[in-house]
Amino acid sequence: MSEANPLQILIAGAGIGGLAAGIAFRREGHIVQIFESSAFAQEIGAAVGIPPNANGLVRRLGLVPEENGAVTCTGFKEFNTEGEMIGKVDMEGIEKEFGYPWQLIHRVDFHNALKTIALSPEGPGLPVVIHLRSRVAAADPENGLIILENGKNYSGDVIIGADGVHSHLRTTVLGAPDPSVSSGNSTFRFMIPVPKITADPNLAAFTNSLGKLLIYAGDDRRVIMYPCRNMELLNLAASQPANLTDTDKKDWNNHGKKEDLERLYSDFSPELVTLLSKVDENSVKLHILMDKPALRTWVNGRVGLLGDAAHPFLPFQGQGAAQAIEDATSLGVLLPMGTTSEEVPERLKLYEKCRYERATRIQDSTRESGRWGHKNRLKDLSSMEYNLRHDEYEHSRGVLRRFLRERGEKGTGEARL
Repeated sequence: MSEANPLQILIAGAGIGGLAAGIAFRREGHIVQIFESSAFAQEIGAAVGIPPNANGLVRRLGLVPEENGAVTCTGFKEFNTEGEMIGKVDMEGIEKEFGYPWQLIHRVDFHNALKTIALSPEGPGLPVVIHLRSRVAAADPENGLIILENGKNYSGDVIIGADGVHSHLRTTVLGAPDPSVSSGNSTFRFMIPVPKITADPNLAAFTNSLGKLLIYAGDDRRVIMYPCRNMELLNLAASQPANLTDTDKKDWNNHGKKEDLERLYSDFSPELVTLLSKVDENSVKLHILMDKPALRTWVNGRVGLLGDAAHPFLPFQGQGAAQAIEDATSLGVLLPMGTTSEEVPERLKLYEKCRYERATRIQDSTRESGRWGHKNRLKDLSSMEYNLRHDEYEHSRGVLRRFLRERGEKGTGEARL
């Protein structure tokens, strides 16, 4: 076996998935560079869930959610448009069942914590290098070359496309453009400071449910809300058919109108209407929810896709960020220190073998659970054994061991995640 040398890892995108992959590769001793299109590498959006299947994985990366403002979810409740509860799931003690809690975190807090770990001079491996204003336009999958929009190019052993739902590297992998498409739905996203809620006695229903994820659903509209940032903010997302809103924007940061939000939900329960009146009109965002049927492949030569670049998720089961974290973990396990440059294409195929079926199945079930007219979604959430009872670190380790055993090899070392 060749002497163990670190791989040169090039990652397109410094979002949650790209940073997680960078940390996983760093911990294996590899040399990691991330190319981020924005000027500040600042994650946008609102809040995300860290369910049990991802919670243990981020802790392996060195991130403790509750130390970064995450709130532990104590349950789910679903209401109809009149405010009558039609379903609930108790999440108290879920960590005893699935190993870890289901936590809710502000996306910016999550992103900042990952960025701090990636860049820190402390911890295993060398710090990740992040290049800002460096959008990856294309790649050469055979020779391990990325080309930036500014014309610069970089070479490496591994190229990971973590460049999101509008991925450029998806074209490299598939050989032709294959853009994500509109799901036919749009979403308002916004946050309300919790003190504005607790100060209003008319909102006692929400004050008494802080710590829980709440759903208010009609036949063609729904509002999902949950707390984050140490219970200081209530994160809300209001989804509806796109033809009910005046937008064709795909960017999460597109401004929406509070008056449109209030108009669309004016026939919901009085307490929800009152809650929406608390929204700061300057904080409302509105964008189209993007979707993508399963790709025929995630890898091509030295290039592999991760997260939304490989499998965009609709926001109905809290698994979008979780599946990106699982992807990142799998990559770190399957490409440990000692993996040679020549082995990379085959290991990326093994990564796809580990991840494709599971991510696609959850993507499909998420799409189904978000279908309009689907009543009492919590019946699905209460039976999410497949989603939650999974440890991608152990799963990928097992796949790698079987792969090496079949080849009669002792392996290239244990992953150090």
